[in-house]
Amino acid sequence: MTESDSTPQIVILCSDMLFLSKITGTARELGYTFCTALSCNKAAASLSNETRQLLLIDLTQQNLDWGLLESIHQRNDSISSIAFGPHVDTERLAKASEIGCTQVLPRSQFSAQLPRLIDAAFD
Repeated sequence: MTESDSTPQIVILCSDMLFLSKITGTARELGYTFCTALSCNKAAASLSNETRQLLLIDLTQQNLDWGLLESIHQRNDSISSIAFGPHVDTERLAKASEIGCTQVLPRSQFSAQLPRLIDAAFD
């Protein structure tokens, strides 16, 4: 689901269909447009400096391309990103911080604060 106007957009990199429906449902309730991506390449292709965007990264995603994610952050200063994953996966959480994610959260905290996190990203 995307719109080509100036409405802020959320790009969701997540393959967990149950969790994805929670995120898209919340985005829809808050009035944001969004698109989903099953790969880092698709997420990168969906990002643009023309529109305010938020990139949500599920760190349990298979085959994360850390180099591509890092280059996305380096090329797009205006894009906010929130990475989330299991609290016990400290290696991936630390890696997400290292590559430039705006926020890195345990999945439980991300889930509990999702509406506030999305709105705060576009304030």
